[in-house]
Amino acid sequence: MRKSPSKRKGALAAGLILLAVGMAAGTVLAREDASPAKVAAQHVLTAPLEGVPGKEVDIEIYTFPPGSSVPWHIHPDAHEFDHQIQGTLTLEVKGEPPRDLKAGDSIYLKPNVVHRGWNKSTTEIAKVYVVRIKPVGKPLTELIDPKAGAYPDAAP
Repeated sequence: MRKSPSKRKGALAAGLILLAVGMAAGTVLAREDASPAKVAAQHVLTAPLEGVPGKEVDIEIYTFPPGSSVPWHIHPDAHEFDHQIQGTLTLEVKGEPPRDLKAGDSIYLKPNVVHRGWNKSTTEIAKVYVVRIKPVGKPLTELIDPKAGAYPDAAP
């Protein structure tokens, strides 16, 4: 049984529509797959700080895949020491211009400083070794809206 020309055109149009929908769905899925991976934290150690009651040391290694970032945040009442072990990480401290930390660079962040970091590279990972001295029982990180002044002791 042969289809009439109008039925063939209708079937062709329906097929083209299904193909277009399928391609659009594939494009959306491909975009989702192409989005930057999340920053991974490898916990190394948490231990009481001997001789300093109520304080502990927390050590982590953060891996920033290409294009990944962490949002504006603070470490409540914690001193932070960072050592860049691989790649380049861009660090932004509220009120200061961004700076690039290259492998071998180290920095100190005072307690409650509003900051964020990102890996601008499209091909290389960035790794940073982080040591924090913090009050026992306080959260390690608190997300901050840098425009709201949400934390009274935060850096300007």
